[in-house]
Amino acid sequence: MDKRLFDDAIGEVPPSTVDVDAVIVRGRRAARLRRVTHPVVAAGLAVVLLTGAVAYSMTGDDGGGVIVGTAPPTSTAAPRSSAPATPHPSGPTPADLVTTLPSMPDPVPPPRCGEGDLETVAEAAVRLTQVATAAVREQRADVQLVANAMFPAGTPRGPLEFYQAVEPAYPEVSVCDVRASLHAWATARTPLGDGNIGFETSPAFFPTLSPPCDEEGIPDRTHCAEVTGPRGEKILTETLDFERGTRKHQVRIIRADGTSLRIHSENVAMTTGGAGPTTPAPPFTVEQLVAIGTDPALTLFP
Repeated sequence: MDKRLFDDAIGEVPPSTVDVDAVIVRGRRAARLRRVTHPVVAAGLAVVLLTGAVAYSMTGDDGGGVIVGTAPPTSTAAPRSSAPATPHPSGPTPADLVTTLPSMPDPVPPPRCGEGDLETVAEAAVRLTQVATAAVREQRADVQLVANAMFPAGTPRGPLEFYQAVEPAYPEVSVCDVRASLHAWATARTPLGDGNIGFETSPAFFPTLSPPCDEEGIPDRTHCAEVTGPRGEKILTETLDFERGTRKHQVRIIRADGTSLRIHSENVAMTTGGAGPTTPAPPFTVEQLVAIGTDPALTLFP
């Protein structure tokens, strides 16, 4: 039969509803699915997805990346290079950020703490107030000691009145308790203006002076010396110059009996320093502070 007569006999062929291209895509997708469901291949895919999720969470969304769980954008593949890929650093790894910190030694009470018959913190505070006041006046009789209103804030205390530094206070513990640190402050009124003086004392649980003179990273320290006192005391003296012209003289002392003491004097009326110097120089020199700190009565173990 002639092809034209055959076409006329059956009429126009209806269009096919089968999308040939879609059939081909589904066939390929099914093949991939069969490969992925293989246990070994599936495990490898899980690792890739997890790695991608971690990488995304570390780098964040930069607006142009691919979010895990969505299809990647379509693009024309770049020609594959035969040269091996060069890894690019992407910042420090977690291992690079690990820092080994020096361990803090355990506090060791000085030998006198084991002898018994120790004062309580409250008893030591009363005695040290009298001793420190007398030692300061011996060095400068012209200085009037008045209450330093700023320390501690909101708690009125007399000039050089020793008090327990921890809150709440434990007045009945012995001077060898780790909570037994005692402080005292005073504004020192002189003919040239008001400065201050302060004390801190506790058992020498760590029998070394810190920070030592050879330690770096203390830019304000303009003078430092380590000497031995008349009764075997370890003494570190220093001067520190701060902004706005504030100057501090300071001595750190560890007595042979195990008393640790720090005394400092500044050329500001209150230790906060606020508006800058209120007198040209600290009212007490380094030498005077050493003389005060080495007074035999200024100890936790009388």
